[in-house]
Amino acid sequence: MHYVHVRNRGVAPVAFTDKSDLYGAIQEDSINLVAQHVMRQRPSLFNYGTNLVASNPELLCKTIDPAPAVLERGNPLITVENPLPVLGTNGAVALNFCFQLTDVHIDFHPGNVITLPPELNPPLDAQHFAIQVHVCGGLGCPSKDIVDEILDMVPIGDLTHKVPEQGEPIVPPPNMECFCLDIFAVGHTEVTGTVGNQRLLGKIDGLEIADIAPEGLENSLECYLNLLLQLVILPRASFAIEKMVFGILNLATITLSASTTVPNNPAIEEDQLKVFIDWEVSP
Repeated sequence: MHYVHVRNRGVAPVAFTDKSDLYGAIQEDSINLVAQHVMRQRPSLFNYGTNLVASNPELLCKTIDPAPAVLERGNPLITVENPLPVLGTNGAVALNFCFQLTDVHIDFHPGNVITLPPELNPPLDAQHFAIQVHVCGGLGCPSKDIVDEILDMVPIGDLTHKVPEQGEPIVPPPNMECFCLDIFAVGHTEVTGTVGNQRLLGKIDGLEIADIAPEGLENSLECYLNLLLQLVILPRASFAIEKMVFGILNLATITLSASTTVPNNPAIEEDQLKVFIDWEVSP
């Protein structure tokens, strides 16, 4: 449930707006419900693979369950990506692959949806959120016979040119090797930007991949995923303060800004994300 409360100036404020003009909140259950809905309505945002995988969805590691309307409209289930090059072949050989985000949940303090791994020091700290993402991936590894055929096509040690001549890589038929894992992250929210151009942005404080070994591999993957979250996903998921609450059409100029008189703003508590906003109105 998402709700907004506006203080009527000149009238005694209520608890929600005793230190700000506007108060808005959204519950974790609402976000998780919307996330599941979006995953079924726009599956191509969460499923990636080569053209061969897109044409043969049985190669996916997890079956996609789209909304009926997606199939009726003929919308794509998978975002098509180029095959993954084999390093050192100068693009002469590449592999089919798939990557799927199959489930996601968010948990606001005090934390009652996600069981955090010990590495993230549970329980969830005050004014923090937790995220759990289940991902699956697969790599189309060729059989020994296929590898021998590739070696017959190109002299050993001479994979320095494109094969075949038109420049397309050899992409062997896949024997898809799949894996699935859970990624956990904890973080907080901040208001960034200047008044009139402020955004609500999530920041990651810790990330852990469950049951990955050895330690160096786990740390490298966590480093990459942390950068992906911090530099790509969370900035795209940020909210403009001006658009978060409401818009008014040409009746007045309204400048919205995050309240500075509230101890925690934004606040993550009571299984909700809360924002307290002040406004200035000019004709």
